[in-house]
Amino acid sequence: MKTEEIMKNGDIKTNKYIIFAIISSLIIIISYIFNFYTILEYSVSHKPEDWSHFSSYVGGILSPALTFISLALLIKSLNLQNQANASLREELVNSKQTEKIRAFEALFFNMIESQKNQFNSLNIEFPSGLKLKGIDAVLKIEDDIELMRKQEKSNDYIKKYLSNIDSKDQIFGLTRSFFVIVKNIEEKLSNKEGFDNKIRNSHFMTLINFTDFSQLRLLMISIQFLNYHSTSYLKNSTELGIAIKETGLSFELY
Repeated sequence: MKTEEIMKNGDIKTNKYIIFAIISSLIIIISYIFNFYTILEYSVSHKPEDWSHFSSYVGGILSPALTFISLALLIKSLNLQNQANASLREELVNSKQTEKIRAFEALFFNMIESQKNQFNSLNIEFPSGLKLKGIDAVLKIEDDIELMRKQEKSNDYIKKYLSNIDSKDQIFGLTRSFFVIVKNIEEKLSNKEGFDNKIRNSHFMTLINFTDFSQLRLLMISIQFLNYHSTSYLKNSTELGIAIKETGLSFELY
């Protein structure tokens, strides 16, 4: 509940107490008049001592009730203040979390754009001397791996093939860029920072959906066959693995 709503509800309840006090006072005065003026047919006195007795009578009856109402209002006021303070603290925490998200997402989308540019500059030279870029290079790598699988080549054989065509560490660089983004999601949106797995999953899905599909397939190849710190980290990331499965991909596609 927002602070304004808490204070508004408190004002409504305070008004009820005030109305109750006014009604109680009127009932006592009217009862006094009805009893002494109407039933007993006493006339209005002009003696100061009679009015003094009247004020003592009214005060004696109303004083406990008004004291109780004052205490109730004081307690209610303290409770409302505590609720308002709690609400302010919650709003402050939410504001901090929103600022954290904004700061992270500025970096997050810059890193996605950077890896996109990195993939667009991918240029692979194959053993035959053929040079291919970007998507065409990934398709050629997939065709070669499929052929090697038909020839029952081992994972180590495919690993050597990938190492040979990646003499300029371009596949390594793309894998590392993706790893850095994933690591940032897990660290800067961690439970320790006040976030949960739903927030992280949302950003993992955004990362996957904003990454070119050919680049994703090349990453799956790298994670499956190459032994880097980055590939080990990505393969062992439980939350990334869940997001990858949600998209129909796998770390064991080939």
